[in-house]
Amino acid sequence: MFPALLLAFQLPFSLPDLLEQWKSEIEARTFNRIEILRIPGDPVPAEDRDVLFSYFSRPDFAQSFARTQALTFRYERDGHNRSLILLNLPRLQSTQNSLPSLIAHELGHLWLASLGLNPPPYDAGPGACIAIHAGDIVQHILLRAESDRRSIPWRDSYIRDYSAAADTFRTQAPGGAGDNCFRAQRLSLMIDVRTGFEPHSFPAREDYLASLALQDPPAEAIAIELIEALSSRLSLDPADYRACLTLAFEAIARLLATPASP
Repeated sequence: MFPALLLAFQLPFSLPDLLEQWKSEIEARTFNRIEILRIPGDPVPAEDRDVLFSYFSRPDFAQSFARTQALTFRYERDGHNRSLILLNLPRLQSTQNSLPSLIAHELGHLWLASLGLNPPPYDAGPGACIAIHAGDIVQHILLRAESDRRSIPWRDSYIRDYSAAADTFRTQAPGGAGDNCFRAQRLSLMIDVRTGFEPHSFPAREDYLASLALQDPPAEAIAIELIEALSSRLSLDPADYRACLTLAFEAIARLLATPASP
């Protein structure tokens, strides 16, 4: 996939004003320009090509990217920091989500980093995806709260995406729990839906959560328990943030130590 990425080209796009303002604030705080890349489709800046190539050559990273709609990629080389928002166009085109809502989400990750609240370090190997999903569990709650504070719309896009996924579950036999990465990702998704949307806030919410729970029954109880623990502790305070990351890692470890079938 990566060689084609370097040669691809598509027209640039502009950000909504609210997102452009947030992006500019983050860049001003970090003295670091944020690049947004649609993959495939946008030529990769020359200074980023060898770094991205090395990461996409790793099966664990390539698989993690293939499973997500977007991710934030940050690295430092020779004292120079780079922040890239990578948008997975094939994955995005199979969902009902929108570019602005995904970009807002990834800007939220960069905003947290600009406050010193970094995700767990990415170390290539079997545990890499676990670190990604543990970080997401905590960071998604905080960045969505900030999006609300800034009046940046995101819920309608995710409602469309979740509703489409719920429709798919209705027409397909339930899948299995999957590997450890899928189980951790599903736990993160359960927490996203529960914390981002009130009960019955959209018609498919309960059906979608029930379908996810059917795939991996132990995950539902662990998700509910973790949400309760985070609600009493999670904040932008660095000590609270680190403690909540520990809680997320512990919850994922409990899940993966529990057989998927009751």
